[in-house]
Amino acid sequence: MRSAACQPLEDARSGVFADSAAGARVPISALKFAPPTEILTFTSYRPRGAAAHLASLTTALDACPSFSMPSRYGDRLSVDVARAEDQVPAGDASISFRMHWVTTVNGFTSDTYVLVTTIRSGEATLTDVADTGAGGQLSDAKKRSFLPQPDGRLLKSQVDALGRAQHA
Repeated sequence: MRSAACQPLEDARSGVFADSAAGARVPISALKFAPPTEILTFTSYRPRGAAAHLASLTTALDACPSFSMPSRYGDRLSVDVARAEDQVPAGDASISFRMHWVTTVNGFTSDTYVLVTTIRSGEATLTDVADTGAGGQLSDAKKRSFLPQPDGRLLKSQVDALGRAQHA
């Protein structure tokens, strides 16, 4: 079910930060010729805005084990959501969650796995959205091997730089 309570989760995945003062997105591709599979979004907020944003994600995670959203083909997708087991210890506070949905187009079924990590540093956040897809014909064990994993070293270095920039 789609509800306002779940909206912060979809907004974080899609790069919508309505209450932010400013932001910048950086796509990352593991292969130079491949489409980006990861996007870093740096966002600044007015006083207490970054903490409120993280709180809205926590509230949405508690309220929404699943929700529906429109696909790029116009139908509705059922999205499963869960807190990630591997949280990234960086910044002042952080939260990571996983999203999963299945699509079928022209008889081909595909699973999409997304890892969203948001880290707060002062009045700014870094949100990392990493996604991958796997063919529906694969076993569940094989599909799990494609789950995006957080790059803790990259995220920590970027959040440290974000913190320094706020105090410069």
